[in-house]
Amino acid sequence: MTLPGNGLYKDYVSTIFNSEGSYDFLNAQGHIGFKATPSIGLEFGHGRQFIGNGYRSLLLSDFSNNYLYLKANWKLWRFHYQNLFTELASTSANANPGENFLPRKYMAAHYLGFEVTKNFTIGLYEATIFNRDTSSSNSYELHYLNPIILYRAVEHLLDSDDNVIMGLDFKWNLFKRMRLYGQFVLDEFQLSEITSGNGWWANKYGYQLGAQYLNIGGIDHLDLRAEYNAVRPYTYTHRELNGASYSHYNQALAHPLGANFREFLGILRYQPGSKWTAEARYIHAFYGQDTSGENWGGNILLDYTNLVNLFGNEIGQGIKTTTNLLGIDLSYEIWHNLSIDLNYLFRKKKTANPSSSGVDTFLGIGVRWNTAPLRMDF
Repeated sequence: MTLPGNGLYKDYVSTIFNSEGSYDFLNAQGHIGFKATPSIGLEFGHGRQFIGNGYRSLLLSDFSNNYLYLKANWKLWRFHYQNLFTELASTSANANPGENFLPRKYMAAHYLGFEVTKNFTIGLYEATIFNRDTSSSNSYELHYLNPIILYRAVEHLLDSDDNVIMGLDFKWNLFKRMRLYGQFVLDEFQLSEITSGNGWWANKYGYQLGAQYLNIGGIDHLDLRAEYNAVRPYTYTHRELNGASYSHYNQALAHPLGANFREFLGILRYQPGSKWTAEARYIHAFYGQDTSGENWGGNILLDYTNLVNLFGNEIGQGIKTTTNLLGIDLSYEIWHNLSIDLNYLFRKKKTANPSSSGVDTFLGIGVRWNTAPLRMDF
């Protein structure tokens, strides 16, 4: 019970148009920031973060609803270090009936980037999701406020079962017009089980590989992106239902498909003038859906103790499903940060369950002021 990328929603009823299946929602974000020193910047606000160089991020994306955060950026020589402390919601308002406050959970994350050369950068990422709910209050684990300690070490120190995610990414600029990038995310693993190739359920990881080609054929602002993402079943999940899964407001903090998927996407973007922008996207995804009462590893909100097989797990297990999506967007900036958009979306879903298969098309026009486009690319 959630509207992707947004918070509380309500049914929308119009007396003029046929509004069946329509929703009304509010999306607000804002922050304040300043430089504490020439090398340290602080930011406090309500919004979303994104770490990576791709269209998707397997580490931390801006797919979920907004959340409260405190961020610190440190820059020294070729190093860029970032701390992020957040308060998250274990469920959504629409799934929390009555007048009770949303149950809270928290995330502490840090990212260390290093500019190896002018054109090559690598980065290390670590995040922990934890929940300290008691019968009387919600409390933040003060140990995680240490800006430099490894969270896995804190987890062992506290003898906790907090959900720690680790990862790395890279960016490599080539020949002035080419950019290669990628990510690797690691949730849990056991080396002996990986080398055996037996599909142990707790070998939970994912990876991304992508490339960008800028100014195709010497045409300014004509850019092409190709990207591949894959995440094994049960990645990002936890034994504590929602309380420590890598999610916020019942939405993924990384890829919108959660886990148990492979995806390829291609994006062609062209800006013929300072006010016009055109973009075409093709996305092909293969993933496994859960069968009735069985957890095959795609839904990161489910408790992983209720899994189907200890061994033999592979991407696409469960109900094998493919989606093909084509999106075309045309935008014109009327005034500074005020744009009018024309959108077309075609989505075809095919699955072994005929009742879940189908084709959806959408044509929309709207006005956007100082916000990013709202897309349902999944």
